[in-house]
Amino acid sequence: MSYLALKLTHYGPPESSLKLVECEDETPGLEEAVIHVDAVGMHIADSLTARGMEKLKEAPCIPGFEGVGTVKKLGSEAKELKEGDKVLLPMGTGAMTQQIKLPASLLTKVPEPYAPDEQLALITVNGFTAYFLLRDYLKLNEGDWIIQNAANSNVGRYLIALAKEEGVKTLNIVRRESLFPELIALGATEVILDTDHENEKILENIRSKNIKLGIDAVAGPATEQLAKSIADGGLIINYGTVTKEMCHISFWSLFRKKITLRGMSTLNGFETRTKKRVKDIHQNLAVMANQSLLQTKIAATYGIEDYLKAYDHIDRTGTERDGKVVLLPNN
Repeated sequence: MSYLALKLTHYGPPESSLKLVECEDETPGLEEAVIHVDAVGMHIADSLTARGMEKLKEAPCIPGFEGVGTVKKLGSEAKELKEGDKVLLPMGTGAMTQQIKLPASLLTKVPEPYAPDEQLALITVNGFTAYFLLRDYLKLNEGDWIIQNAANSNVGRYLIALAKEEGVKTLNIVRRESLFPELIALGATEVILDTDHENEKILENIRSKNIKLGIDAVAGPATEQLAKSIADGGLIINYGTVTKEMCHISFWSLFRKKITLRGMSTLNGFETRTKKRVKDIHQNLAVMANQSLLQTKIAATYGIEDYLKAYDHIDRTGTERDGKVVLLPNN
């Protein structure tokens, strides 16, 4: 018997750098598990990695940063799991394959009842990012506010849900009014349009909330708008650049308002926690997905043979994509 895996043979456009390869069925070692991969979350980082623009994985390799699967075979010493268990793959493990063999100790068991595979496949990368943004940079108490742009992103949606669980209020900036009901349903406290964010009366109302933490995924002039919104001495954490620009923040915001701007790496959050703590967080994220508290929009799903269509889809921007792309290797 054999299975298919997607292989990044070298850096370049996906149509030339990626190919499907046939592999022999895996046999687990004593403490290993063989997993049938049910779903893989895809990100723009997958496209950038294939092209060598961000060398998050060295070629040749199996791409895919996150996924969910079902245990099919276990080594005799792999006592933590049983066949049939649903498990989350560790981040960066190479998930774009129909089958994968890993040490059982690295897998996070998903409690029942299970959320759809498409939802579980997306909670690792963006779920940890949202968790670390909320926990690692500023002490937040129940009733405190945070403000974020790109609130309709997957991280933004997760941040809304996680903040609500902590009793933290969120002011969320989006580009389309049609998104307001969706984000309110997820637990957003307030939602505003990015065009209204420049209105001085609205800024005065925002400043009255004494917000100490701003979350920036847009960069460019949007960083300065957050700086104008938060309290003196406040902190802005940047974790992305939707505009593909550098963060623009004025001298006056830095000097007069004493604003601090920091960048974040999800990997730093792992470095400050034990492996057990990371697995506990991972499992808690899965429970929230199972309870429909962590939910994201799915733009499309693709089988492994349609990987080029999937890569083309993640290269689209904004409303043209309008949700996450998921690969279903065994469909």
